[in-house]
Amino acid sequence: MGTVVLHAGMGKAGSTSIQAWLTENAARLRGLETCVFVLREESDERTGTRLRLTPYTSGSADSNVIRMALAPDGGEEEACLDSFFEQLDAAATRSRVVVFSAEGMSEFFFRALPAFLSRLDELGRRHRVRVAYYVRPQHTALEAAWRQWGFRSGFPPSQFFEPFSWAYDYFETYLSICRHAPTVSFEPRPFRADLLDGGDPAVDFARRFLDGVEAYALPESRIWSNVGLSLEVVNAIRHAPPDLLFSSPHDNEKLGGIKTLLSSLDAPETEQTAKSRLVLQAHCHAVFEPGNSRLIDALGWRTDTFVPPVEGDPHEGQLRALDDLWEPRASPIELQALYRALDGALSPLLDKRPAPGPQHQSSSHPEARELAAATKDLARAQAELARLRKSRTWRLNRLLARVRAGLKRRRPPKGDPIEAVSKRLENAARRLEQLEISPGEELPHGGRADRKRLPSSSDG
Repeated sequence: MGTVVLHAGMGKAGSTSIQAWLTENAARLRGLETCVFVLREESDERTGTRLRLTPYTSGSADSNVIRMALAPDGGEEEACLDSFFEQLDAAATRSRVVVFSAEGMSEFFFRALPAFLSRLDELGRRHRVRVAYYVRPQHTALEAAWRQWGFRSGFPPSQFFEPFSWAYDYFETYLSICRHAPTVSFEPRPFRADLLDGGDPAVDFARRFLDGVEAYALPESRIWSNVGLSLEVVNAIRHAPPDLLFSSPHDNEKLGGIKTLLSSLDAPETEQTAKSRLVLQAHCHAVFEPGNSRLIDALGWRTDTFVPPVEGDPHEGQLRALDDLWEPRASPIELQALYRALDGALSPLLDKRPAPGPQHQSSSHPEARELAAATKDLARAQAELARLRKSRTWRLNRLLARVRAGLKRRRPPKGDPIEAVSKRLENAARRLEQLEISPGEELPHGGRADRKRLPSSSDG
């Protein structure tokens, strides 16, 4: 019998820091019979796309592919879950300690997904199963979610927070897991520097969940990864035109560049920002602190409160006050100037090239814009094609089309969902051919086609 350690987030609670430490120490951990595993998608001509649990060797240690793969069409999530837990069971049989990290897996716990928890409980009957579930005080967690995703959602803060704030009821999640998976040791850890062992998430994770690691594999210095942009910055860029700086809450193509350009800005907290944080803290204390107090008692955290009270309770903790407080105060012309300046400054960072000299035209040349649009269409079409090929509905539709075509010698019906995607692929490829340039080659005016924007069909 082995030990399975599942690191399941939550988001913006040190996950990237823990995963960075795991990748740096994976080889040394194997010497302690502690194996870090990752889940990868593999394509097979006979069986289609499947998930394979393999020991970590390179790349990212985050296995969030599990979150995307366990929600396919046609009820295939049951087969995916069976395969995942069978492989996890086999790995725990061979290794003393198995470590699997996926920040997005936290959703399976706060949603109390029955299909997942029942299999997890069954695994707990054969092995020791521990779940590392890092949580941060709700007022800082909600602000971090806004600074990472929410400001790009197009919604005001009160509307962005409302649909999923229940996910931050940590005590209710704790009770639910204890009830649905009693064989599993579900262990929420407080992501607060004064409550983490060593004041660091990676140190805390190693000491709390990896027996025998403390001898020599603890990090020598603090690791803080994926630090978000400041509240003032995200609120200043939240109304940027679509596709200029981001196209969705999870479009991170340019976010890293924005962090490089703006993360070093060190400005004092404005009165508006300070007031907004008190509003959010007052709201979270009123909504979540009763449950937090019970969780503190149950788990023995060394604190009296997780979300401290606010004197005077500004605006009575109403989230609607944030809709005004988090609006940028700059004029429309000032914001437009900021957006244009950022867009221009990001191009050389994304191309990994020095800024073009005066003899070159900018990357806004029509050929560069046409190439960017064509490659984006191609990438989206390939991603859509990959999703369709995993769909049982598509496979049945294709089979029916072939039968009809064979019997009646006619083309597949117009309702075939692959037809539109195929046309998009053909159109995008034709546009690339017309430009007579392939991704990654130099553009005639100093730009570069980014090969990273052409994912394979398995990237869906």
